[in-house]
Amino acid sequence: MKIKQSETGSLLSAGRGIFSCISTTLGLCPSRLLFLLMVVALFIFQLAQADDSTQNDTTIISSDDTTRESVLYYTLRNHTGEQTVDEYYGDLRGSPHTGLCDVHIRPTGFKEITSRLPFYVSDTSKKVMTIKEFPEARLWQAFNKAANDSEKNKVVLFVHGYNIDFSKGCNRAALFQQTLNEHSRLLLFSWPSAGALVRYTQDEANIEWSQHSLEAVIQNLSEIYGPERLSIVAHSLGSRGVFRVLQLLSRKDNKKHINELVFLAPDIDADVFRSAFPELKKIVNRISLYSSGNDQPLRLSNEVHGYPRLGEAGENLVVLRGMDTIDVSMTGGREMTGHLYHLYNDTVRADLASLLSYGKDASERPNMKKLKKDGLPYWMLLSGPE
Repeated sequence: MKIKQSETGSLLSAGRGIFSCISTTLGLCPSRLLFLLMVVALFIFQLAQADDSTQNDTTIISSDDTTRESVLYYTLRNHTGEQTVDEYYGDLRGSPHTGLCDVHIRPTGFKEITSRLPFYVSDTSKKVMTIKEFPEARLWQAFNKAANDSEKNKVVLFVHGYNIDFSKGCNRAALFQQTLNEHSRLLLFSWPSAGALVRYTQDEANIEWSQHSLEAVIQNLSEIYGPERLSIVAHSLGSRGVFRVLQLLSRKDNKKHINELVFLAPDIDADVFRSAFPELKKIVNRISLYSSGNDQPLRLSNEVHGYPRLGEAGENLVVLRGMDTIDVSMTGGREMTGHLYHLYNDTVRADLASLLSYGKDASERPNMKKLKKDGLPYWMLLSGPE
């Protein structure tokens, strides 16, 4: 026993020495270093267990707290030949495929801890459990039936952004679908993003290649639901594809096609958008732009392209007559990139729900402060009550 105690004491002493050495090297007091190590450990655990999991295990989670979201999709990704959920669709260009992805969302149990961290860590896990592919004709039949069943039924076309593989797209679409009411159904348009940070230019090429199919999807939904019941929500680089498709549609006719058009952190040249804005207004009832001064990916895109992006705020905030600009910079910046506020900021999610599900004007929605830039009004979304 004494030998074991001696060995244990030696190990503890060595551990303290190493810990003290690291603390001194980094210039941190031991308690501060210990806190940071605990935060990092929790963050790594959360990444492995919860957010946008890419594990191939498809065991159904059994939990009373688990919610299930079924997301309809239209994808242009290639079939890989693999039969696992995470590898069924690849990142190459393919022919259109349609179907349903079932996503399970459950709490991680760390909300008490994660809510107090200085940065955002998801307190839910999201996992695609099954993919059910079916013929495209069946998709349009389902939408026709929903549109005819009730005049209250609406559809929201969701177009994801850069660095999104198929599973991640389904997970995030499922999370966004939770902001909508029971009369709104979401359709995910999954274009072949490479799902890799270093393949931005490939993603730019692929969103451009996807425009022909995206136009066909928008036209089909507009014909089925009519312009009063179709909304489009586009994020980041996906906004650029939607923007260019709507430019083409506006040049074919002047009739309305869309009720609500929502750009979330759009990666679009701000000057190009300004010049084309009158064309968009011809075919859209209302355009809402969500921007942030905390958006790091758009700041980088600005540097890469040499010009401000539409989703930036601050001195680059775009305010146009006939468009609702919502600056979300004041709603908090715990999500480290500042680019995913539509998913991980409760105040922004609640505002989007009021807009898309109930059609409320910005002046009717809570936490809005009316400001002006160059004599034109815009809205500052303030943090809601904790």
